[in-house]
Amino acid sequence: MKKILLVWICFIYGLFFSCTQEIASDIFDRVERYMEICPDSALLLLNRIQHPEKLSGKQRADYALLLTQARDKNYLDSLQSDSLIKLAVDYYQDSDDKVRGGKALFYYGKVAVLHGDDEKAMQAYLDAQERLKGTKEYKLQAWIQEYIGRINDDQERYDMALDNYHKSIYYNKKADNTLGIVYAYRNIAWIYEVRQNSDSVNRYVEAGLSLLNGDSTSSIFPSLMQIKGVVESGKGNYLNAVSYFLAAIRCEKVVDSLPYYYMSLGDTYMKLGLFDKAEECFKNILSSKDILALSGAYNYFYLLEKEKMESGKSLYYKEISDSLLQIAQNETKRNKVLNVQKRNEIEKQQKEKDVLRQDSLIQLLGGIILLIFLFLLGLFFYIKMVKRIERNYRESLQKYTKQSRETIGANEQLISQYICQIEELKQKETLVLEASKEQIVRLEQEIQTLVEKNRLILENSYVDGLNVLRLLKEQLLIVENMTVIEKQQFLDYMDLLFDNFVTRLCTEYGLKESNLLLAAFIKLGFSSEELVILFDSELAAVRKRKQRLKGKLGLDNKVNLDVFLVCYPRKMSC
Repeated sequence: MKKILLVWICFIYGLFFSCTQEIASDIFDRVERYMEICPDSALLLLNRIQHPEKLSGKQRADYALLLTQARDKNYLDSLQSDSLIKLAVDYYQDSDDKVRGGKALFYYGKVAVLHGDDEKAMQAYLDAQERLKGTKEYKLQAWIQEYIGRINDDQERYDMALDNYHKSIYYNKKADNTLGIVYAYRNIAWIYEVRQNSDSVNRYVEAGLSLLNGDSTSSIFPSLMQIKGVVESGKGNYLNAVSYFLAAIRCEKVVDSLPYYYMSLGDTYMKLGLFDKAEECFKNILSSKDILALSGAYNYFYLLEKEKMESGKSLYYKEISDSLLQIAQNETKRNKVLNVQKRNEIEKQQKEKDVLRQDSLIQLLGGIILLIFLFLLGLFFYIKMVKRIERNYRESLQKYTKQSRETIGANEQLISQYICQIEELKQKETLVLEASKEQIVRLEQEIQTLVEKNRLILENSYVDGLNVLRLLKEQLLIVENMTVIEKQQFLDYMDLLFDNFVTRLCTEYGLKESNLLLAAFIKLGFSSEELVILFDSELAAVRKRKQRLKGKLGLDNKVNLDVFLVCYPRKMSC
């Protein structure tokens, strides 16, 4: 009965598993049909697959490849994982399916670029190109050449990038992909713009526009307009440049590209002396999440304020621009360092695995040899023992009886000694227990004394800090005349009042003494006029101090410094 029940369970499980596999295969076929024309529908279909972790083999690899491709088509770069697409790469590495193998390597390269690892991306693209040789996947090969060209372009290997873009044109022509050709023309035009070859720039831009046949709704059209605007601005034809930049902004559908168009337009307005319009352009960039675009916008604000002879504001914008640029550079360096560390860690783990594998093999061989040796040695002694047993049985029995009696006598003596030792240890245990109790009482008295001392110290600190605060409130003491001890007493008092307010600021933001004092005064509700008296300075100087403190705390212009410090550190209660 149990066997029949087990057979039925296995049958039902196999039937369910085969149905799941068939459903997944049907979804994958539909996803591949929708991927190019309707990528959002393709992503929704993939999300309908329940328990994708139960997929195995080819279906698991297909799922990883299609999900990575769908996320890429829907601009969900933040969801991309190299571990996901690596499943497809590993599966198709030894497969005869060159198309899926090449496609997996291509998307593995794209994910590597998102993670800032250009070296890994370049290797993946080259492997993909090699895998696709002899196939008719011309559009995919065109993409690969374009992305290799982008990496070479970013690293200023312009001749190599031009070669890649021309190869992309070749494959796009074979695939009859007009839009891909236009993208390649656009990329080539940018390289010639860097080289200040305006004739070549215009030639490739016009070639791209002619292929579009005046279609301003195309995704490539705004960037072509921007290039024409940059060329016209370089020639001094600023009004023509403005018209091209406006056309680019009007036709662009990708929000992330707009900040750079506004930056070019604002720069041109500045050259025309239209500073108000330029300022409006740069304000449109401030909502962007692109750190480089924000840095450029604040740099232009710095130039605008410099033109208006507003030195204070110009320096403030310059500091923000430099800070954002530094953040972007540090982020780039950090990503490179993390990638290097990641590669080193992988290599280290691989070496450790090899060493462990070798050690395991050596241990296995050593164990086998040792077992053989022990077996032979045991066999030898066994044979020898059997021969001696028959001859020496009676002698051994007599010796054994004699030794047993001697052993029993020795053991009885030892038992007597052990009983004596146990009695001695019990007496010592009683003495040690009494001494331990006395020591515990003495230590408890010491603890009580130290607690009382700490309480007195805290009370004295509380009184001293309160006295300093009273002098400051009654304007009988200013910051410049405060001694080091008075400052410390005041700051300690603030910690007691507001849950380590000063210590947390110092730890989290690295504030110095002057900024800690200013933050404490604001926390206590000192007005700007009172701060003028406390710091023995002018109102403008106090405002500047507050602005610098705000920068140290990393607050943007929309955050009120006084409200932030009043709520800090109890943010949840505000």
